Amino acid sequence: MDTTQKAIAKKKKTRFFETYISKVLKQVSDSNGITSNSKQQLNSALCLISKLISSTVITLTEMAKKKTMSDKEVKNALLIVLPSQMAANAIIEGQNAVASFGKDNNIKGTSRQEKAGILFSPAIAEKFLRNFGYSKVMVTSQAPVYLAGALQYLTSEILKNASISAKDNKRIRINIRDLEMGVRKNEDLNIFFVKNNISFLGGGVLPFIHQSLLPKKTRAKKRAKKADDNLEVDKKKHRFRPGTVSLREIRRFQKMSNCITFAKFPFEKFVRHVVTNHNGTPMKISKDVFIVLQYFIEQQITSLLRNANFAAIHAGRVKLMPIDINFVRAIESGLNNPYQINTDINSSTMLNIEDEISDAENQADDQVGEEEEDGEEVGEEEEVGEEVENQEEVGEE
Repeated sequence: MDTTQKAIAKKKKTRFFETYISKVLKQVSDSNGITSNSKQQLNSALCLISKLISSTVITLTEMAKKKTMSDKEVKNALLIVLPSQMAANAIIEGQNAVASFGKDNNIKGTSRQEKAGILFSPAIAEKFLRNFGYSKVMVTSQAPVYLAGALQYLTSEILKNASISAKDNKRIRINIRDLEMGVRKNEDLNIFFVKNNISFLGGGVLPFIHQSLLPKKTRAKKRAKKADDNLEVDKKKHRFRPGTVSLREIRRFQKMSNCITFAKFPFEKFVRHVVTNHNGTPMKISKDVFIVLQYFIEQQITSLLRNANFAAIHAGRVKLMPIDINFVRAIESGLNNPYQINTDINSSTMLNIEDEISDAENQADDQVGEEEEDGEEVGEEEEVGEEVENQEEVGEE
């Protein structure tokens, strides 16, 4: 193998927008950096957003019975997908990119992003618009530039808010927690991410405690001075008010992020057991798969418990009960009866229990039948014995 081939083999492949995220960050905030995990997850989020916008563009083009998609369809797709203010700003950035691209379109030897004055590559945006070769709709030269400018605006907004969160926590490098806080604290970004079910694994939750859980302020009662105060009295042990320790733990756990709560070994053992039962044969699983799966499951459980807690507070209770969890699950699954979930989950269990009960009843009936047969045989033997004795008595007479 030649040296050039070795260099090509060692060269790291670009992952869509991952190489351009650092450039946008330097443009937004010079003093901040970003971790590799944060860059990968932000790249995945941008790929999901690009796929969502591109599918809307393709649908609009087909509805208009056009064979070529233009920047007009990209603009309409942004108005449909993004919230109002965010869509307006993204459209402005896309129009500026298209305008500068049209001015320098005749210059040769320069890339499209240089002509448009943007950092994101229109070639990558064009791949999404063409659905990676599976779409038969043609694309104009301005549509990918328009989409690339809009995606660069979204990336800069996310990184700008994340850099503010990192500076507040006295950090230089942006991590997953900063990305999550930057998205959740921005109203438009939060609406967009929640609506499309986009989140960062390990980002934690937004610190929030409901007002009804906070302790009510009471007026301090003045203590009357007594003559016995000078006497030595045994000091009582300090005792916190009800709920004080719980609120402290809530604040501590809400600040935690990028950590796993469940024990790793039992979780991995359970996943391997499920995979083996599904496939019938054991399968090799990477450690990264366990980590991602555990993050996702814990995040789903956290959101379920948070919504169930809101339901309990709405019902006038502080304590969380199973009916609150069933109620939230019924709303999320679209069922009319909250108790139907328990019926569906426990149906197989109830069937097994019924089978066991019926088997036990059959066994009991068999035992009773055997005992009755034994009793009948014993009764017959006793009758035969009495007849023999009577015959003997008659013979003696």
